[in-house]
Amino acid sequence: MAYALTFFIIVLADQLSKAIAYALDLENVTIIPNILSLDKLRNPQTGDLNTGMAYGLIGDKEWAMPVFIALTCVALVVFLIALVKIPKKKRFLRIAIVLIMTGAAGNLIDRIVLGGVRDFIHVSIGGITLFNYHCNIADVAITVGAIMFILALLFVDDDAVFRFKKKEEKEQIAEASETLGFEKESSDNEESVKPAVEDKAESDAEKKK
Repeated sequence: MAYALTFFIIVLADQLSKAIAYALDLENVTIIPNILSLDKLRNPQTGDLNTGMAYGLIGDKEWAMPVFIALTCVALVVFLIALVKIPKKKRFLRIAIVLIMTGAAGNLIDRIVLGGVRDFIHVSIGGITLFNYHCNIADVAITVGAIMFILALLFVDDDAVFRFKKKEEKEQIAEASETLGFEKESSDNEESVKPAVEDKAESDAEKKK
């Protein structure tokens, strides 16, 4: 229930923020000087929409939009199945998947309804092309989710590839198992010795008589 609520809240926030940004025709509203601002994507040829991938890649191809929509639908189904099958104790990984699904759904709605994605968050760091792009809340959700997903697989999960405490935990489990085994063995020995002692005591008592 919590995951479903998170999904719908972020999708709603994404759609509302896009609608407001485009309705107000936001332009150069500075959030962090020279790094982050609210600035609606402007591209008259596409109706101010991003018809491609990140950075508008292959947006000029006619086949791009149907492919994006199809791939997104498939990805959503795959992630939903994964979310259902992943154990509930793996909350970090499950949250990561929900965030990725949320972002994908937000941009999918734009592509189906408008024929392109509405971007209004402008990131520009040092004039470097890689760090100079437009995005939206859906993109942020996908990015955060992807980072969390990688961290979960590499470091966070119990069976993560580079979980630093994994070896230590295994040693502790082995130690505990040995201790429990020793205690059980001692208990069994005591139980087997007890009848022998009682029999000897009874035998000694009869001799004295």
